[in-house]
Amino acid sequence: MQRSHRTLEPWVAASLVLAAPLPAAALSGEPGNIAPVGRAVTAQRIVPPRVSAAIPVTATSVPWGAADRAVEPVDLAARGYIEEEYFISGEARVLAWPAVGRLTALARGPYVTRLLVRRPARARRFSGTVVVEPLNPSLRHDLPIMWGAVYPTYLRHGDVWIGVTVKPVAIESLKQFDPVRYAALGFPNPLSGSQTCDQSRLPLPRGGLPAESTPQTENGLIWDVLSQVGALAKQRDRTGPLRGLKVSRLYMTGYSQSGAFVLTYAAAIHPTALGGNGKPLYDGFLAATATRPSTPIHQCAAPIPAGDPRQTPGPIGVPLMVMVSESEIRTLRRRPDSDRKPDLFRGYEVAGSSHIHAGGDAGKPAPVDAAKTSGARFGSSDDCAERAMPGNDVPLPALLRGAFRNLDRWSRSGIAPPRGQRIAVRDPSQDGAAVALDRFGNALGGVRTPHVDVPLARYRHRMTGPGICELWGYRQSFTRAELDAIYGTPQAWLHQVRASIRRTVARRWIEPADGQELADQAAATMRQLMALPSPGQAAIPDPSITAPRQNSSRGNFASDGPA
Repeated sequence: MQRSHRTLEPWVAASLVLAAPLPAAALSGEPGNIAPVGRAVTAQRIVPPRVSAAIPVTATSVPWGAADRAVEPVDLAARGYIEEEYFISGEARVLAWPAVGRLTALARGPYVTRLLVRRPARARRFSGTVVVEPLNPSLRHDLPIMWGAVYPTYLRHGDVWIGVTVKPVAIESLKQFDPVRYAALGFPNPLSGSQTCDQSRLPLPRGGLPAESTPQTENGLIWDVLSQVGALAKQRDRTGPLRGLKVSRLYMTGYSQSGAFVLTYAAAIHPTALGGNGKPLYDGFLAATATRPSTPIHQCAAPIPAGDPRQTPGPIGVPLMVMVSESEIRTLRRRPDSDRKPDLFRGYEVAGSSHIHAGGDAGKPAPVDAAKTSGARFGSSDDCAERAMPGNDVPLPALLRGAFRNLDRWSRSGIAPPRGQRIAVRDPSQDGAAVALDRFGNALGGVRTPHVDVPLARYRHRMTGPGICELWGYRQSFTRAELDAIYGTPQAWLHQVRASIRRTVARRWIEPADGQELADQAAATMRQLMALPSPGQAAIPDPSITAPRQNSSRGNFASDGPA
């Protein structure tokens, strides 16, 4: 029986008081084994944080980001899943990362944050895989962007997903959303006054957004929090969030800013955070639309200079996969793919895609919820010159789902993922980098999809305007005359698209179920093309409007085999 919401405040007062720090054992299995402040950090076993009971859901108090309150609501119960929210507390350190392989503890202090857990209702459906996603705080509130893109494959296969609130600015938004439910949460700054930089030195986020950090809180507590969440996921517990589940694989994924969290954790923290078996906690990492470990290790840390080895992911002993869109072409840090342990790496550049794209609405909060936070006004393209254009619908989410399954195969079975081409660009790490275009006006090279190999549009990875317009993608649909010249008939276009989809599935870029969905969308689009008026009009509707997401797990599309 669930407790009433009224029992929350006494429980918080008794169990999650920020002024009561935990002993060193909260971070280490051996008393005194954690590196003292000011000394080098060495590899150590991580002990899980304290965990609350599931926070009650009532008519007046619900979790921020609940699956059924997204722009694209997901009925987890209908899919055999449950969703629960938990609070965790512990101590975390502020770290310095002066060079590859070197960490120093600067300070340590208490924190309280939350987990949003989505798991199979029945243990027998559990795949053994747990995915931890540091929730993206770029709009000042938690965004489960990777969940929004990848969740169909989690639900198809029986994976567990854990979203973690990792930044003080996101906690501020949680308290705006529900000041009672989230009153206990916080990441107070444990650094002394002499170690803390003032507001003028704190970095500003990308895209002209306002400051999201203050000297009173500390962004750098994230790293120990993610390690402790990993330890919590891998412990065998009969009462916690994963009660009764036997975890065999633990992965971390993230998109955009959270992708940078993933890359920074993998490069700096992963080798030092060990599980009970003496091996690193996480079994693999997938970062999207992030190009390097660019997150400051703590909020006052100096930016990592260009050319520093910390800018490029190195060998970490487990698979690391990075997938970027064309929007990141000017910040690329390319390195070779590798299948040789301990360097297991794949870098993917998706032709035609953009940082912000069509789809992924299961990772966006309902407008009525977002309106309660200060971040609501930042997630719009209203100030962009191309705001009236249809969104970029290159299927980056389907590719991310395929990449995640390939990551799991690589970790479990040693089956290496496919290798992708690089997008053809001039000086990719320079401000003047430009994408080389094919005869249709789309990118040459890169990971290919039917959208760019058998296109109906020119795909653009950025809009014109202030702030985050540079991240919004759009498409310019071909006219009927152009389509007639390229394909002859809609049926001929559909034949080519189906062949392209079969190749994409056969090469393991996307899952068979996603290939079937693309085929259904293509068939609906063909019917629309046949109804187009005389040559000269573009009028190609968005196929996602006429072909709703297929939530079934059917995969018979792959039975046709490669074209």
